[in-house]
Amino acid sequence: MHITIRESGALTTVQDAGRYGYQGQGIPLSGAMSPLAMKMANILVGNPVNHPVIECIGTGPEIEFSGAVCFAVCGGSFRVFLNEQPIETNRTYRAKAADLLKIANAPRGRSCVIAFSADFVLPAVYGSWATDIKSGLGPNRGGKLQAGTVIELTEVRSTLPNMDRRFFPPGTPDPGFTVLRVIEGPNAESFSEKGRRTFYENAFTVSLQSDKMGFRLEGPAIETVQGNDIISSGLCDGAIQVTPDAPIMMMKNHATTGGYAVIAAVISADFSKASQLMPGDRIRFRKVSLEEAQEALRKQNAYLLAAEREFSRKGILGIFRK
Repeated sequence: MHITIRESGALTTVQDAGRYGYQGQGIPLSGAMSPLAMKMANILVGNPVNHPVIECIGTGPEIEFSGAVCFAVCGGSFRVFLNEQPIETNRTYRAKAADLLKIANAPRGRSCVIAFSADFVLPAVYGSWATDIKSGLGPNRGGKLQAGTVIELTEVRSTLPNMDRRFFPPGTPDPGFTVLRVIEGPNAESFSEKGRRTFYENAFTVSLQSDKMGFRLEGPAIETVQGNDIISSGLCDGAIQVTPDAPIMMMKNHATTGGYAVIAAVISADFSKASQLMPGDRIRFRKVSLEEAQEALRKQNAYLLAAEREFSRKGILGIFRK
């Protein structure tokens, strides 16, 4: 069977966990903006957590199914419709032949992903299905999915166990602003004590000049003691470079190296929350230890593992039951 992109949406691409092992050659990691949304959606449809998905940024696509398959939409609070009827995010559904799935805009959140209980018949590039449009890497010749694109599916599963229990409860959005946990960056000594206090004690606003490479942050100037320039060094997801103009939080398509001082880095457990920020959203940063960051990631992974076991288990334990 196959799916057909009837309407493309603002920016619809194929993504997975990213292109690991090639940053030393200058090839960006790329991958889904929200790794947590990707993992949740794949768990809901019985896939490995890093299985390829379709990612939507902004208004999403309209997709037609040629046969029966299960799917799930996770991420921002997008409005989702199956045959013009509203359906929930973070829940598994079954589509049949000629059904139409439509992803409309989101009141909150930048991106969502769609996972299917099937494999995509698409070529991997450097071992990954992640699309990086600026580098021209990934399926569909490194481009976004256009209207008329047909994606063949194989190893299709049209039913899954415990369909009525395959959902994640909705989260509660932060009122007013988002708090992101960070660990101290490798260039903290480049900033004065006043500069570090400014960073941790003030709110910053996500600028309109933000994309999948990085989010520019508007706020008070962060004082340095030896300038912003450093010898270029490697960057990771969530690293916050302080340029002479503004701090920039590195997102999934960030460059492999950078020459500005990194004051902090968003912890892995909070990166997916950071990825959903929209222009105008306000954020604060809270410093935690490396041990706290590791524990937060362990808890997040344990939650996903418990869900994966729950969805495949026979019986009615229902740890996510409403």
